[in-house]
Order: sequence, then structure tokens, then C-alpha cells
Amino acid sequence: MPARLLVAISLALASVALVARPSAAQSVEPGDRYVALGHSFASGAVIPPVVDESCARSGNNYAHLVARILNLTLTDVTCAGATTDDITSASQGVHPPQADALSLDTKLVTVTIGSNDVGYTVANIACSAAGKDGLGCLGTSLHPDEMDAALAALPAKMAMTFAAIRAKAPDARVVLVPDLRVLPPTARPCPPSVPMQPADLRFLVDVGDKLHTIMKRSAEAANVDYVETYTTKRHHACVAPAKRWIEGQEPASPAAVFHPNEAGMKALANSIVRDLQRQS
Repeated sequence: MPARLLVAISLALASVALVARPSAAQSVEPGDRYVALGHSFASGAVIPPVVDESCARSGNNYAHLVARILNLTLTDVTCAGATTDDITSASQGVHPPQADALSLDTKLVTVTIGSNDVGYTVANIACSAAGKDGLGCLGTSLHPDEMDAALAALPAKMAMTFAAIRAKAPDARVVLVPDLRVLPPTARPCPPSVPMQPADLRFLVDVGDKLHTIMKRSAEAANVDYVETYTTKRHHACVAPAKRWIEGQEPASPAAVFHPNEAGMKALANSIVRDLQRQS
């Protein structure tokens, strides 16, 4: 990680730590109101049944599964393509800012956000498409300096996201659910699932690791729950189809390209439930 990026992230996280409010410690009870926020890794893009095509939202995403397991009253406003701005202040077409779904009686909030702010999924898709044709993407569709700048800006955006959630739902338990690991940590291509050129893949594996670090430190700074869903190395897009939680360039089960499949959603839901029960 470049030194200037480390400094920018450290300064941003240090500043938000001074104003962080503690996460609600109360347990989540059956019937409590649960609001799910986030982008396509939370909406469950293409996983059947699709209950909202405009947001590529699945009725079997992790929010729906958690709500069923814990018997919660769910409001799911996750939407494909969302950035932190779409949670705090911006509308996605006809969909208002996601934080508008929060209220004083909200008891649980899950949020998966941030990777679209740096263009990570778009880069995975573009670089795999290029790699399939034997081409690289670094310096063409992917510009490292721009991505580093976006990564440096992300901690402050995450802090604003948590602040917006706290303002609307001050008594809610807030849980940050990071993206699942997408690419193989060895950075070894595995066509046809991940056909990127080696240099492109190494760069994007590094970006995924940086995103994970920012997510974890942002949750710590804001004192919200963090569900560790990234560190597993056995379910990325290069493993056998039966073991994947993430599909690659050519999905082997219903899911968007470089997005979680149904098994991934079940794994996320189980991790969230274990976290809630452990910390109750």
C-alpha cells in the first residue's frame, strides 16, 4: 500500500474515532424492526427469487435469511450499484437515500457498502473481459492512481455513513458486513472463471485486501459490529463450483458476474446470526 494512502487512511480513521458513538448493546428480539442497507453484494443480484428488478434484489439475500431465522420485521432497501452517497443523501432513480428507511424504532441495521465507491466490482468485470481476449486493463480501463485516491477517501465516507445511520436510528444495533472475498489470494488466474492477466489480478487482489482493511478499521472507529466475512480463502471465484460463495466471469449457479451466489448468502446470514447471538 503506498505510504500516502496509508497516511490518508490513518488520519481519516483517527479523526472519526474521536466522534464515534457506541453501538447499541441490547439484544435483538423476535419481531424487532430490521433495516438492510447496501449494494449488490447485499441485495443478492440475480439470485432467485428476484423481488425487485430495479435494485436486483433477491428474496434470498442475507437480510431475508437473517430475518427468517430470527423472526424479525424486515425493511430491505439494498440496491445494486449503491455507493455510500446512496445511503446518506443520493437517490438511485426512484429509490430515495437508503437511510430514509431508518426510524427511531429500528433495532438492527446491516450495511454492506464501499466497494462501489472505488469501482472494485466494475474493475473485476472489465479486467476479466479484457483478459478473456488476452488483453490487460492496467492503464486502460483501470488506473491505479485513481483507485488509490478513491481508497484514501473511503474511510471518511464510511464515517459519514455510520453517522447518518446513527442519526436516524440511534438505538439500533449496527452491523457492517464487508464484501466476501472475490479473487484468489494467490493472484493466480483460473480461466474461464477468472481469466484476468496476472498483473491485473495481482493489483485487484491487493485492492480487495485494502478494502477489507478499511472496512474493519472503519467499523472499529465507529464502534459498530463487524462480521468477518472476507478472510476465508476457500470459497472465492477460482474454487470448484460446489465450494464457491462467489461466481466468476462465467457463473456456475444463479448470480451476477463476480457476485455472491446463494451459498454465499447463506454463509453471510449464518455469520451475522452467530455475531448477534454471541454479542447479545
